[in-house]
Amino acid sequence: MLNLYDSVSSLNSKCVKIKFITDINDVLYINSIIDSYEGVGIVRTIDSANGKVVIFTSSGMCKYALNVLKSLKDEGLDIRDIIVEENEEVDSY
Repeated sequence: MLNLYDSVSSLNSKCVKIKFITDINDVLYINSIIDSYEGVGIVRTIDSANGKVVIFTSSGMCKYALNVLKSLKDEGLDIRDIIVEENEEVDSY
């Protein structure tokens, strides 16, 4: 999971989008877990019909957000097609 982080520079404070697809019934749970880690990121559902979700985080917190997603996957949640990108545009997937 951390190899996804390799493309993100931790030396700056750019906005990072972690995009993934999950079961829409798990979004509230994922949001609650991410929220419990103060400052790790903000979860936003982009397309509820298709389960497209984004975590907005900083480059310095990206690896922590990815570790949380890995833990959730290990717990059995269907989290797939993870894409990590530095991107300041918050209204697009």
